[in-house]
Amino acid sequence: MRAAVLEQFGRPLALRDIADPVVGHDEVLVAVHAVGLCGTDLKINSGAFGEDTPLPMVTGHEIAGQLVNDYGDLPAGTDVACYFYTPCGACGSCARDESELCRSSRRLGFEQDGGLATYVAVRGENVLPFDASIGHAAAAVAMDAVTTPWHALKKRGAVASGERVLVVGAGGLGLNGVQIARHLGAEVAALDTRADRRLLACELGAQVALGPDEIYRLADWSDGGVDLVLDTSGTRAGFEAAVAAVRSGGRIVCCGYQPGVEYGLDSARLVLQEITVLGSRLGSREDARAALRAVESGAVKPPIARRFAFDEVNEGLAALASGDLAGRIVVDLPDRG
Repeated sequence: MRAAVLEQFGRPLALRDIADPVVGHDEVLVAVHAVGLCGTDLKINSGAFGEDTPLPMVTGHEIAGQLVNDYGDLPAGTDVACYFYTPCGACGSCARDESELCRSSRRLGFEQDGGLATYVAVRGENVLPFDASIGHAAAAVAMDAVTTPWHALKKRGAVASGERVLVVGAGGLGLNGVQIARHLGAEVAALDTRADRRLLACELGAQVALGPDEIYRLADWSDGGVDLVLDTSGTRAGFEAAVAAVRSGGRIVCCGYQPGVEYGLDSARLVLQEITVLGSRLGSREDARAALRAVESGAVKPPIARRFAFDEVNEGLAALASGDLAGRIVVDLPDRG
């Protein structure tokens, strides 16, 4: 099969023929149709995770395609999205309904071969069928760019109807976060450095969209401070904006990150104003199912900025690294007829 292989950190992916995946007893084979690219792919390719990334490896973790063979009640040809964590189901984290924290989990495109290939082997319970009307691109993107803010807002942040929410960073995660927060009944503002992303955030449901130098305007909009901030930026400046915007007793949920970037919050404000700061990563398989249902229902429409052919995957990664696009980038795999 054809695959995009990470052979050396900091170098373009190698497009070459490799052997088809060996399917384990609890796995199924998926013919890949679409793979979303996100900032984490850039981290993986750069070597940011070090020895946790085995080389050579097929990358790509936002995956959708079709079953090659029957699986349970799902016949061959069923359109499926692929949840890319493989929790053990037996450890303390799994028992606490925190399977995303399972230390035994091996992730597609992180520690094992991912979706930038003709086929990918996926744990059977991780293939999630979807209505073909939404398309493979949206289903693929739902596995991370929708699941991550869904988990952050619904489970970690526990957003309630009528609350005021600020989304910091109107990129691949944040634009979906805006829609999810609105879907959950919140009033939503967005903060981003770029005017085009602020405009898109408004088109997707934000009532207010501001640049960093306009953050003071949130005080009037939120009656002194927002109830919850979703920080997707992964930057110190983004976190500081979150701290500036949140009310006493409010919550900050961080789902963007950069290895080595440290955040700070004055201890007096943390304690005396009872600020809650929460980290949030991908989410569980059930979060992924819920995110996919939100896309199927039309509550969330993942913005896709640009699509690239498989042979253009390195161009797609370069476009992602440039930061010039608003929305997700998707790689389309060749039609097998």
